[in-house]
Amino acid sequence: MYWRDSLRTRMVLWSSLLNAGLLLVMALAFYAGARALIVQNARAEAESLAQQTVRSLQATLDSVQVSGRTLAAGATSVGVQPSNLRSLLLASLAGDPDIAGAMVILEPRQLPGDVDGFTWYIRRDGAHLVEQSVADLGYDYRIMPWYLRTASAPDPWWSEPYANAATGGEYFATFNLPLRVSAARRGGRQVGMVSLDVPVSRLAELASGISGAGLQPMLFSPGGLAVVHPDPEVRMRLDVAGLAERAPNAELAPLAAAVATRSPASFEHHDVRGDALGTVVLPVGDSGWTFALTASDRWFLHRLDRIAIGVALASLVALLVALTLARRYSSAIAAPIEELTDSAHHFTEGEFDHPIPYVQRGDEVGVMARAFDAARDSIKARMREIGQMASARQKLESELSIARDIQQSMLPAGRAFDAGHMHVEAHAILEPASEVGGDFYQFSELAPGVLWFAIGDVSDKGIPAALFMARTLTVLEQQARRHDSPERILAAASVRLAENNETCMFATVLCGRLEVESGRFALASAGHDPPLLLHPDGRAELLSLAGGGPLGIEPSDDFPRHEGVLAAGAALVGYTDGVTEAFDADERAYGTERLRRALAGGGSASEACRRLLEDIRRFAGSAPQSDDITILAISRRREIP
Repeated sequence: MYWRDSLRTRMVLWSSLLNAGLLLVMALAFYAGARALIVQNARAEAESLAQQTVRSLQATLDSVQVSGRTLAAGATSVGVQPSNLRSLLLASLAGDPDIAGAMVILEPRQLPGDVDGFTWYIRRDGAHLVEQSVADLGYDYRIMPWYLRTASAPDPWWSEPYANAATGGEYFATFNLPLRVSAARRGGRQVGMVSLDVPVSRLAELASGISGAGLQPMLFSPGGLAVVHPDPEVRMRLDVAGLAERAPNAELAPLAAAVATRSPASFEHHDVRGDALGTVVLPVGDSGWTFALTASDRWFLHRLDRIAIGVALASLVALLVALTLARRYSSAIAAPIEELTDSAHHFTEGEFDHPIPYVQRGDEVGVMARAFDAARDSIKARMREIGQMASARQKLESELSIARDIQQSMLPAGRAFDAGHMHVEAHAILEPASEVGGDFYQFSELAPGVLWFAIGDVSDKGIPAALFMARTLTVLEQQARRHDSPERILAAASVRLAENNETCMFATVLCGRLEVESGRFALASAGHDPPLLLHPDGRAELLSLAGGGPLGIEPSDDFPRHEGVLAAGAALVGYTDGVTEAFDADERAYGTERLRRALAGGGSASEACRRLLEDIRRFAGSAPQSDDITILAISRRREIP
């Protein structure tokens, strides 16, 4: 038979052409999908980078604003002694490296005992400080626009970037806020103002930190000036309105609108070459500054285009080779392979007892047939094992779910306690690292007006820790009903938990007692981390609390008692080591300093728990949770009749 008339040849030819067509369609679909996915991921990554940059900028600006409010509060409370006010200025510069200059103006005869007032400006000049009075700057501050605006503005404000002799020629942005007789009242009588200078180069450095191929960061001042821009002709010369006017077809109008309204936006536009660009615009908190990041689709897609061309050429060569080889060997192997393929199709339908031909052959077809036969037996055995494992896993997951529900039901929900005119709120959060864990907490009113509370961490994880946790919690509740002081509760519990503890498991516990009406509290620790006391003024103090050994190792009565008073508006926060030892993707621990910063500012018990947990999640990011996280907060406030 002539080769052109062979049915096998025509079958190979048409199947190859069909496969080539299908491959082309799939390649085009894959290319289109990959292109869309790359653009989508690039836009999402750009938005994520923009959010990270905005958080960095906001942290810097917020830090300066906090320093400014602190300086304003101090300036109206330390009196009119120049040395005291100068010390406040120096403290503001020393406390925040991002602050390059600070100024205090107190008008004459506005404070008791003051006749001359006080005007002083200090700025950094390299490693030195330059100090001078405002009068030495050569102008009357009372007629300056920035002073008049500060006096009339309802809120503090950020200035536009500026440079002059007083700044040493360096561009600064200034945070201005008025000094009032009562700092807590926006309508109080103004007696002056304070201002803090931030180098524009510092903000530009933060905004430009993500610049790279395909990315173009932009930073706009509160007035819309382009402080950071890829075009040097625009930077520090053109505002966002002028930038929008230069763009064809009003494509940058959304940018101008977002900067003007200080609202987030995301839009697509094109550059002068017609390439698609995606821009995300984010306001930097309530400072008035705005950050924008543009991502070029062309830069992200040019590598995909090169890969697509290479794959297309390689596929064409492979297709030609495949056609040649298929024509040469199809006659010898097509029929046996088709029969073996038919047997394989029966396997896909679950017919594992279907006969396999050519098992007795000694060539490669026989080897393939015997491999199919062995694979069939192996698949049958593995399917039986998989069925058994799936059943066992389902049973284990069901039991763990029930155990988790039981464990959670042992812990109390948040509630409030009242005595006299005082209101105490107790709230807790527990997030186990696995289905069940070893952390626990408890609080209850064992006597009228007396709150008993405890938080603890068992030395292991999983089911053993959950069982020991249940035992520890039961023992502590029993002893709390018998004894009225935390040190005696821990001493009695240490005896009970050490009995028959062959597994040598142990638990750290912080135990406490609070009188709701008076606010007096007593604490005792069995090897647990010290709690934080949130003062009414927003300070977060880590209590210096001596402790005994963990419960469960050996009996002990050495649990020193710590006493204090929980003032109205204050809160007490206990936690387990899953908080301070939470890790981010770079294996950095959360630590006590972040803990104190997260809780600074006060608030109710539920607010403190929520704020701390959200800060831990932001810090950890995508890193897996390594340990149980438990937070217990108790806040106290005076009820308004």
